[in-house]
Amino acid sequence: METNRKEFLCCPVCKGDLIFTGTDPRSEVLSEAFCENCNKAYEWNDGYLDFLGNKGLIHSSKQEKFVRSIYAKFYTPLTNFMFLLCGGVKNARLEVINHLEISDNDIVLETGMGPGDNFPLLVARTENLKIFGIDIQKQMLIHSLKNIRKWNIDAELFRADAEELPFRDERFDVVFHLGAFNLFNDKKKALDEMIRVAKTGTRIVIADESEKGSKIFNLLTGTKGDVIPPIDLIPDKMLNITMETIWRSYGYVIAFTKP
Repeated sequence: METNRKEFLCCPVCKGDLIFTGTDPRSEVLSEAFCENCNKAYEWNDGYLDFLGNKGLIHSSKQEKFVRSIYAKFYTPLTNFMFLLCGGVKNARLEVINHLEISDNDIVLETGMGPGDNFPLLVARTENLKIFGIDIQKQMLIHSLKNIRKWNIDAELFRADAEELPFRDERFDVVFHLGAFNLFNDKKKALDEMIRVAKTGTRIVIADESEKGSKIFNLLTGTKGDVIPPIDLIPDKMLNITMETIWRSYGYVIAFTKP
């Protein structure tokens, strides 16, 4: 499915229009996007538009920073190993993806897509799907770009913060997040952004580790803190709000519909 980036992208800060360098908004020769309102320039970086520059993850300790840097480099094999406790990585991903309402020709946004491991499961369900993905970590963009080229999957990837999405209002038929939502500094802001960019009638899905699951990873990172699923942050006007325990009680999934 061909898309014009100008129809989807906006400044993540002010949500204003972007000016693209070049004539074709899909061309790989583009060098940057510029917001006149914010006076901010966003550069293209070897296959993806970087909306973050020097901004990155904030770590609570040097131990956490080290562990997460190693995890980012070897994300897929380590994730596959960790999900053995949950019945296997494919089953664990499907427990979340099965909550999506997805159809042929849909436009999908995954916030925090990692290396894109969910993409093959999405395209296997539908025809002519268009995928957009963001992640805050450069290493994940490197992995994901390599993977979509290997899998021949049509996806638009961006380095961006889920709390400030670089997309216009009501553009996506499917919006979901799988993993690391607990790490967001402002979960309410990230949730509101997912709602903003979703079309009316979109089923929005969020999944992450439960308190039980986080205790295992926290032993490695040295981090502390309770896990509180963000169901209380969902606006009351949202429809069909549900929360379930998944991954053999190591995780949770929240789903709701935008009216």
